[in-house]
Amino acid sequence: MGLQHLQWYGLTYYHKFNEQWHISFETYNEHQNNVANLNNPVAVAAIANGGTPFSPQYMPFNAPSGAFCSTTTAISCTASFQTFLTYVNYKVTALDNISYRAEFVNDEQGQRTGIKTRYVETGIGWQHWFSPQIEIRPEVSYYRSLDADAFNGNANLGIAPNKNFAIIGAADMIIHF
Repeated sequence: MGLQHLQWYGLTYYHKFNEQWHISFETYNEHQNNVANLNNPVAVAAIANGGTPFSPQYMPFNAPSGAFCSTTTAISCTASFQTFLTYVNYKVTALDNISYRAEFVNDEQGQRTGIKTRYVETGIGWQHWFSPQIEIRPEVSYYRSLDADAFNGNANLGIAPNKNFAIIGAADMIIHF
């Protein structure tokens, strides 16, 4: 359970059809070596008893998760996360853009999301520029986990997920400087 340096390998492709339509494609793999095996009782005890920098005693919220490795005998394993996504963008005006996004994710050991499953997501968003420096981006997306329930739980409170879908609305404001 030594170093867990995150490795990222990715590929992006962009294509502009005309002044209004643009498409982009991304795929990337994130993986970490030596991630604590949540299927191994020794590794679980080490986490629970403060044996890692990310144990709940030191980092009670949003700590990196362990991995559900393929064997119970290994103390740690390599956790891998693979995704494929595409954006189709339409420029409505010089200051407004509508985006449709579709994504597939495979959290192979559950280390990134906390649940070992594959996910699909589709969403629509709006980007509006108030000026060259200020942008807002509201969006709504539908997420579905394919192999296990992954939504409606709270790991910090010990509440297991009990749904395989979620509809999520989000927004942000970006100030470019």
